[in-house]
Amino acid sequence: MRHRPLIKRLCLAGLLAATGGASAGIDVRVEGLDGALRNNVNQRLGIRAEAGRDDLDVALVEALHRDAFRDILVALQPYGYYNPVIDGQLEGEAPEWTARYRVEPGPRTLIDTVELRIEGDGADDLQAQHDTILKRLQPGEPLRHARYEDAKNTLATAAYGLGYLDARFTRAELRVLADDNLAELFLHFDTGPRYRFGAVTVEQDILRPAIVERYVTIEPGAYFDPQALLDTQFALSDLGYFSDLEILPRRDAAEDRAVPIVIRTSPRPRTRYNFGIGYGTDTGARIGTGVEVRRFNRLGHTGQAEVRLSEVKNTARGEYRIPLGTRIGDSIGVAAELTTERFDDGDSQKWGAELSLLRKPGDWRRKLYLAFTHEESELGSTRQTADLLTPGISLTRTEVDDPIYSRRGWSLFVDVHGAVREVLSPTSFVRSQVVARAVLPAGERSRVLGRAEYGANLVDAFGELPASQRFFAGGDQSVRGYAYQSLGPLDDEGAVIGGKFVSTYSLEFETRVVGNWGAAVFYDFGGADDDPAPRLLQGVGAGVRYRAPVGSVQVDLAHPLDDRDGGSGSGVRLHIGVRVGL
Repeated sequence: MRHRPLIKRLCLAGLLAATGGASAGIDVRVEGLDGALRNNVNQRLGIRAEAGRDDLDVALVEALHRDAFRDILVALQPYGYYNPVIDGQLEGEAPEWTARYRVEPGPRTLIDTVELRIEGDGADDLQAQHDTILKRLQPGEPLRHARYEDAKNTLATAAYGLGYLDARFTRAELRVLADDNLAELFLHFDTGPRYRFGAVTVEQDILRPAIVERYVTIEPGAYFDPQALLDTQFALSDLGYFSDLEILPRRDAAEDRAVPIVIRTSPRPRTRYNFGIGYGTDTGARIGTGVEVRRFNRLGHTGQAEVRLSEVKNTARGEYRIPLGTRIGDSIGVAAELTTERFDDGDSQKWGAELSLLRKPGDWRRKLYLAFTHEESELGSTRQTADLLTPGISLTRTEVDDPIYSRRGWSLFVDVHGAVREVLSPTSFVRSQVVARAVLPAGERSRVLGRAEYGANLVDAFGELPASQRFFAGGDQSVRGYAYQSLGPLDDEGAVIGGKFVSTYSLEFETRVVGNWGAAVFYDFGGADDDPAPRLLQGVGAGVRYRAPVGSVQVDLAHPLDDRDGGSGSGVRLHIGVRVGL
């Protein structure tokens, strides 16, 4: 290695000394390197890190410049360059200096010897890791420190994952023969004996032990498996009964290579209350309150009740659920609900009860239900009273990167239910509905959102079908530019009475402008009809977005492009709401 600037630096010393302790800045320039080498050198250079200090003086700048040669050498070594040529110059005077470094990496160090030995009870279990390491560390290949460290981590992680808790390196050495540009690697690894799970103790007193034990996947006597610890922690956390949870392998208390497991928990508050007020174009002013009971008893039963009041729709609902089996989210429940709703040309009042079975196979949420509903409605000039007994099934799946403000993901909702005239229903029908949503990022500040909905009703006597089972379109979550549930077939007096089919779509581009504020443009189209391919009315618009902790607050102005009679739409409609997730 050559330090050519030594004489020049000595010649500059007198000039620099005259400036004393004046404040200074250093312009640092590195030449001759590209890519990862350049980046690593820049990150390592102490003179670059200190270049903007207010208290720079001659002595400090000289010391930083002198240390820079060592910093560059150390930064190049992880890539196998142990014999670089570094020329450096320090120029200028307080308050400004320029430090230039011209670097020639030199010949690259090659791997000459690899000595990998795995001993102990787990030698055969780590054969795959042994073979992988030898493929990545071969004689004649350039030396890369990262691959050597990866090899060590691979062995240690694999051994721990298989239960070899005493595994250790008896020799881990990277020997560099700098004069010959060669490297020798020595990895001697002893797995030691394999451990098993011992007794499992769950420290909690809010549930019966048998309830908690359903979700503990740690089996005493099985080989020690860190994944089983994680699975148990996630399962118990997802139950919703505990606020804090810690799983402790008691290695110090192991006997005959059996490790006792202690699970410490802290209970969540039994009850949680919520209250909210707001405004939405579809609902008008609204207010709501609710209570969630996270556990009624030591069997883990849960419940919730809520009341939601608005200018358009009022709902009171209560539900009681009993956990089932060993899968998180599986439960059976009973619910009761009272709802009143005002349509564009009518209203509806209904009350009912529902028995449901929730299952979560994989990432899907499946609900089997049997609902009884008594409904009194008026649409246009038709008044109707009906009782319905409707069995049904719904499937839901959501995959998003952020449940509050999603930038990538999708969701799908499918529901099918129906009734038979002979069993507590005025008519026989099968009603199905599919709603799909998706979001994709568009650069760092923007996202594109899409929604598609289709519903179909196969019914014997549509005139006997209650209002809640018919399809309507229009509103914030349907086709903006049109009033809430204002799109659908009309009766002889021009009142909207709903249809057998619905089809709506939406495409929206949203971008952040400044801080939490953003803007959006959108195109919606859709309709409801008695035809399987409803006429699609269009709406376009733009709006303001504000990213709040509860979701994206939306204020939109939408213009309808069509009217019900086939002509051009007119006017502008205000839509206000909050989007959570998709």
